[in-house]
Amino acid sequence: MTSKTLKRKVIEYINHAEDNVIEAVYKMLKIYEDGEGNSLMSSEQKTEIERRSSLFKQGKLKTSSWADVKKRARTS
Repeated sequence: MTSKTLKRKVIEYINHAEDNVIEAVYKMLKIYEDGEGNSLMSSEQKTEIERRSSLFKQGKLKTSSWADVKKRARTS
Protein backbone atom coordinates (compact mmCIF):
# COMPACT_ATOMS: atom_id res chain seq x y z
CA MET A 1 0.00 0.00 0.00
CA THR A 2 1.43 3.38 -0.94
CA SER A 3 1.97 6.14 1.60
CA LYS A 4 -0.62 8.28 -0.16
CA THR A 5 -3.23 5.52 0.02
CA LEU A 6 -2.43 4.83 3.66
CA LYS A 7 -2.77 8.51 4.59
CA ARG A 8 -6.12 8.68 2.80
CA LYS A 9 -7.40 5.60 4.64
CA VAL A 10 -6.22 6.93 8.03
CA ILE A 11 -7.91 10.28 7.46
CA GLU A 12 -11.10 8.54 6.33
CA TYR A 13 -11.05 6.34 9.43
CA ILE A 14 -10.40 9.25 11.80
CA ASN A 15 -13.22 11.26 10.26
CA HIS A 16 -15.65 8.56 11.41
CA ALA A 17 -13.93 7.41 14.62
CA GLU A 18 -15.25 7.83 18.14
CA ASP A 19 -13.63 10.39 20.43
CA ASN A 20 -11.67 7.82 22.44
CA VAL A 21 -10.02 6.48 19.27
CA ILE A 22 -9.12 9.98 18.11
CA GLU A 23 -7.62 10.75 21.52
CA ALA A 24 -5.55 7.55 21.46
CA VAL A 25 -4.23 8.30 17.98
CA TYR A 26 -3.40 11.85 19.00
CA LYS A 27 -1.49 10.69 22.09
CA MET A 28 0.49 8.19 20.02
CA LEU A 29 1.41 10.85 17.47
CA LYS A 30 2.32 13.30 20.23
CA ILE A 31 4.71 10.77 21.78
CA TYR A 32 6.31 10.26 18.37
CA GLU A 33 6.60 14.01 17.80
CA ASP A 34 8.05 14.69 21.25
CA GLY A 35 10.67 12.02 20.63
CA GLU A 36 12.02 14.05 17.70
CA GLY A 37 10.27 11.74 15.27
CA ASN A 38 12.82 8.97 15.67
CA SER A 39 10.93 6.26 17.50
CA LEU A 40 8.11 5.51 19.88
CA MET A 41 10.56 3.51 22.02
CA SER A 42 12.41 4.93 24.96
CA SER A 43 16.21 4.87 24.98
CA GLU A 44 16.04 2.08 27.59
CA GLN A 45 13.85 -0.02 25.28
CA LYS A 46 16.23 0.56 22.36
CA THR A 47 19.19 -0.44 24.52
CA GLU A 48 17.46 -3.65 25.59
CA ILE A 49 16.61 -4.57 22.00
CA GLU A 50 20.21 -3.96 20.95
CA ARG A 51 21.45 -6.08 23.88
CA ARG A 52 19.16 -8.97 22.98
CA SER A 53 20.03 -8.68 19.29
CA SER A 54 23.72 -8.90 20.13
CA LEU A 55 23.18 -11.99 22.30
CA PHE A 56 21.09 -13.60 19.55
CA LYS A 57 23.79 -12.99 16.95
CA GLN A 58 26.36 -14.54 19.30
CA GLY A 59 24.16 -17.60 19.80
CA LYS A 60 23.83 -16.81 23.51
CA LEU A 61 20.09 -16.15 23.57
CA LYS A 62 17.65 -19.01 24.00
CA THR A 63 14.93 -18.85 21.37
CA SER A 64 11.90 -20.97 20.51
CA SER A 65 10.08 -21.74 17.31
CA TRP A 66 6.48 -20.59 17.00
CA ALA A 67 5.39 -24.24 17.04
CA ASP A 68 7.19 -24.79 20.37
CA VAL A 69 5.65 -21.66 21.86
CA LYS A 70 2.13 -22.81 20.90
CA LYS A 71 2.82 -26.30 22.25
CA ARG A 72 3.98 -24.92 25.62
CA ALA A 73 1.00 -22.59 25.79
CA ARG A 74 -1.42 -25.47 25.28
CA THR A 75 0.15 -27.55 28.06
CA SER A 76 0.21 -24.71 30.60
